[in-house]
Formats: sequence, structure tokens, C-alpha cells
Amino acid sequence: MASALPLALAALPVLPFTSPAAHAADAQGEVAIASPTPLPTAQINGVVWDQKIVGNTVYAVGEFTSARPAGSPQGQNEVSRSNAMAYDITTGALLDWAPTTNGVIYSIDASKDGKTLYLGGNFTSLNGESTFRLGAVSASDGKRVNLGISPNTEVRDVEVSPDGGTLYFSGAFTQVNNKARYRVAAVSLPSLSLTEFAPRVGRGLVRTITVAPDGSQVAIGGSFGDVGGSTNPGLAILGSDGAVKRTNVNSVVRNSGTYSAIFSLKSDSQGLYGVAYSQEGSFEGLFRASWSTGDLDYMADCHGDTYDLLPAGGVVYVAGHPHDCRNIGGFGDTAPTSYYNALAYVNGRTGTVQRNHARGYTNYSGQPATTALQSFRPNFIVGRYTGMGQATWTVEGNDKYVVYGGEFVGVNKKGQQGLVRFAIDSKEVPPRGEGDDDGGRGRGQDDGRGRGHDDGRGRGQDGDWNDWWDRGGRNGDWNDWWGRGGRHGGWNDWWGRGGRHGGWNDWWNGGWGWR
Repeated sequence: MASALPLALAALPVLPFTSPAAHAADAQGEVAIASPTPLPTAQINGVVWDQKIVGNTVYAVGEFTSARPAGSPQGQNEVSRSNAMAYDITTGALLDWAPTTNGVIYSIDASKDGKTLYLGGNFTSLNGESTFRLGAVSASDGKRVNLGISPNTEVRDVEVSPDGGTLYFSGAFTQVNNKARYRVAAVSLPSLSLTEFAPRVGRGLVRTITVAPDGSQVAIGGSFGDVGGSTNPGLAILGSDGAVKRTNVNSVVRNSGTYSAIFSLKSDSQGLYGVAYSQEGSFEGLFRASWSTGDLDYMADCHGDTYDLLPAGGVVYVAGHPHDCRNIGGFGDTAPTSYYNALAYVNGRTGTVQRNHARGYTNYSGQPATTALQSFRPNFIVGRYTGMGQATWTVEGNDKYVVYGGEFVGVNKKGQQGLVRFAIDSKEVPPRGEGDDDGGRGRGQDDGRGRGHDDGRGRGQDGDWNDWWDRGGRNGDWNDWWGRGGRHGGWNDWWGRGGRHGGWNDWWNGGWGWR
């Protein structure tokens, strides 16, 4: 059994929530941006689905059973953690906050005063007490806090309103405390009772929910087909009463159904932000829309699914696997394909989307576009915990750090599993339409020396990116892995016909989560 290292704190101080810095352009047109050099950070042995920063503490949730200090390989210096852990954002040191659940936690948010953390997922026990899919714990010691709200199936996202009075949550449920609530609901935190917020969302999963800065509107995103009889799928802006408001952006960004969805939504004073994935040619990048008009402000029409975002004033960071940004004047596809699991964009319109020339993708030519920044492109080593071939799933930050979470097993050729920090200590002048192609050198994954990829146990034995994905490494090439019967089966097996975590419909849109 691995020995445990002394933990950094006996109890965590409760500090006010710290918002990301307003990284506005200076007089020279530069924007503050994170350095791509990773900082030592506590690690986990599974996948991180969401994070929340309160003061100097990063709270991370997902599906994992242990945590360990930076620099320790898997199996060494581990301590038990049951789907929730915390670390110090200034040092990366593991903290002793450790609530437990018997199932995956998909989302976390904090009360306005930072003292309580709300958890949503697919669990039925919290710290050993019956708690059905939505719970609350103390930010200081992880003790269970009574909430008394029980959806009848999983919760995918939670968000506290700006005034701190309401907890919104979304997922696959159809009842909450035996009352009809179709995939979206809200709780009055002072009274711990359901509110009358009850939009009727049609078939599909509501993956994400966010609230306008003034609290007057709520946006939801996912794979659903309609809300209150509307014809625009996957994305809706709602009033505080649940009525559908103008969502003009949905005439452009239309992701829903079995193989595409809006994956994450965020909000700030500049607008409503979203990211999306698609396996059928719909939108896969970042967009921002106006809360007041519902119009599209800009889009980053980059190919490659995007899973989360962090608006930070003049910069927006994303998590996903973009691989082709030519439609907005950026880097193009390489051979073999280079996936950028962490990117940053200018938070504003810089031009228009160019005509799409890649087969199988929607043409968004003429739509307002933003630009990918050049200096923030850390190289992640893809993990295998979920079987989905991904690295990053979540990004958060404050005025000094940007933090990523996911299932990656290394960053910039160094072992670092599941969590990583980057310091905001650089500046960049955004490119003006000249693009930012790396010249086809394959930056993003390949270490050029046939080392550094995970064997599923935290050790590098599978060769480099080229070997692993394209030149017949131990796991076969891309076609074998995804489509023609590699060790883990083909695309259809993993996503649609009985991979370890169930089919595409079950996990992405049907909403039963890991088993």
C-alpha cells in the first residue's frame, strides 16, 4: 500500500470567490495570457469533469479514487479521494478536503459567500448519507450540508445565481422531489424549496446551464430538440419564469440530437459563451452571443470538439481537441493530425469566417469571427480512462492562474495526471488575419522520440503520437482504434454498441453516466 504524504492543511480557509482577471488589451494591443509551461499540481487517477475556485483553493470533481502530489507516478504517495478533492492554486499542493460519493460528480459550484459547495452527478450517497444526485458540502471541511433536493436521475450541471439566492441545475431528470421538472429546475437556497422555474424541455439531455449577470435570464444547452415548443434545438435563452426569449444565435449554431450538442455555457458582462461538439458536421468550436438580443457576436469556427471554456476579459480559454482553424485564419490540419487540447482566443470579433473547404463540415462563411492566439498551446498526452481518446474536459481560472482538468496523463512531455496549472505571466499581440499555422510540425502531441504516452497505468510505453495514432503502435492506428476493430473496438463499438461505458446514446445523450 502506498504511504500518504502529510497534507498541506488541516482545514481550508473560506475566502470570497475570485473571478478571472479582465485580460483587456493594453495600449500596445497586447493581451495578458497564460504561459504554456505547466506548474506542479496535485494529481488524480481518473477523470476530472469540473472545477471551482474559491479564494486560493481549487475544488475538483469527477470520477477517481485517489490523489497524489505533483511528481509522483501513479501508485506512489497516493491518498484516498472519492470523486472530490482540492488543492492550493498558488502551490499546487494537495489539501485534505475529501467528501465522498458512491458515484460520479459532474459539476460543482459555490455559494456566493464561498462557504458551501453544491455537487451534481449520478450518486446516491454523500459522506455515507443518502443523497440523490444533488448535494451540498462545506467548503472548509467537506462535511455534508442539508439540501433536501432529489432529482430522479442524473444531474449534469449546477450554477448558483449571481445574487446567491437560487441554485439552478440541469441534466436528464423528469422529476425533482416527486414534482415534474423536465431536465431543468431551480432551488430557492434560503428556503431550500423548488421554485416555479419549470421550462418543458423536449427529449434529450440538458448538459449545461448558466445565468445572466443580472439574474434575469438563464441559458441552457445540450442535445435536446425543443423547449416549450420552440423549433430551435440544443440552445435556448429563458426568462426567469422559464419562458423562451430571443435566441437568434440558434439560427446559426444548431447542435442537438444523437451526435452533437452544446457542451458548456458560461456568462459574463460581455455576453453568453458556448462550446459544442459534433460527429455530423455541425458546429464544434466557441461562440459568444448577446444576452440582450440573442444575436451572435462571434464564432471560432475551428474543427475539433470543444468541451469547456473560460472567459477571462480579453481572452477566452477552451478545453477540447481543435485541430483545424483555417476558417478563421489559423493553423490547419497536419499529417498526422495535431490536436490542441488547450487553446486561447481573442474575446471579440476580429473578422469574418472564411469559406469552409473541409469535407463533412457546415460552411459558416461570412459569420463574425474571432482569432486563435499563438502563444498558449501546451502539449497534452491523451489519457484512456474514459475510453474516448481525450485529454482536457474542464478549464477554470482567476487573475493569476488558468487550471485545466480532464483525463490527460502528461503535459509538455512530463507526467501530470488529470489536473494542471498555468500562470498568467505572458502577453501577446493578437494576430491580424495572418493566421498562426505552426508549419505542419505536428506540435500538440508528438514528442518526436517515441516516448511519453500512457500505457493505462501511468507509464509511457505506447510510443509517440505518430506511433500511437497513425503508424501502428501497440494499439493500432486511428482506423483500428476508432473504426476498424483495434484492441478497444471501433467507433461504433465504443460510441454506439456497448463499449465499457455504454453506447453513444446512453452516455452522451441518454444520461445514465458511468457504471
